[in-house]
Amino acid sequence: MKKLTPSLLAVLLAAALLAGCGGGASSNPASSGPAASAPAVSTPADSQPASSAPQAEYNLTDVVSAVEAANPIANPREIDDFSLENTYMLTMDNVADFCGRVSNDAANSALILAVQAAPGKADEVKAELDAYKTALADGGLYAEFADKEAQAKEARLVVKGDCVVLVIANTEGAQYADIDKALDEALS
Repeated sequence: MKKLTPSLLAVLLAAALLAGCGGGASSNPASSGPAASAPAVSTPADSQPASSAPQAEYNLTDVVSAVEAANPIANPREIDDFSLENTYMLTMDNVADFCGRVSNDAANSALILAVQAAPGKADEVKAELDAYKTALADGGLYAEFADKEAQAKEARLVVKGDCVVLVIANTEGAQYADIDKALDEALS
């Protein structure tokens, strides 16, 4: 009996560890999901409702990289599931996939976040990211950094089909005209 108890506990611990390794929305830029591996496809009309128009799938890593060329991120940090839910306040059920980088320097505002919304959930993702952007721009989170607050006020929030992209320019001289061009090219 004394030998059976430690063995039983080891089996239960192994089972608990395996059960805790469930999946969720991927934050791995090299994920093999459809949004990460599919080539960019253009949609006919962006003015149509999301449910009736064919949806384009974008390689989110390519979108982030294209925008990052125009908006370099100092000391970049990958955005993970925890940040997506607790910093950017996104409802994870609305997110099919995502890729993003943010500056890990307190005085730099650089942020690029591309989200592949779950089908038909782009408006909800946009609303949640708009609330985050508004909180930054209103001085709630950047009170001691006026330049970061100014960049957040000009942030770009673009929706193309089920792809939603939020970009805040860095405080090191990135220009929103260059960012707009990069966004147009990446989402064409």
